[in-house]
Amino acid sequence: MAGIKVDPSWITGYAGTVEQAGDDLAGALTALRSTPLTSASFGDVGKQLGTADAYQGAATTLQQQLTRAADALRSAAANLRTVAAEHTSGDEDQAAALRTAHQG
Repeated sequence: MAGIKVDPSWITGYAGTVEQAGDDLAGALTALRSTPLTSASFGDVGKQLGTADAYQGAATTLQQQLTRAADALRSAAANLRTVAAEHTSGDEDQAAALRTAHQG
């Protein structure tokens, strides 16, 4: 692995940033679901044109996308933490092996 440097603490910090982004998207999803627009929001003209139905379809699609995006970001954060932990434990294992070899 010559020339490759992995900084587990940076990866862990970035995982926190990614997880926060997932939480932010989940918050947006909660806001969308907590204050839905009704057909009355679009008035009589909107009712005649089917605006409420079109909006509901778009809102449903957006909610599904936000759910998937938030889940993907949270999963990525967990995987980044796993990578950081693997590199940390690998470094510790190598250091222990060096200490043992040096003492023996």
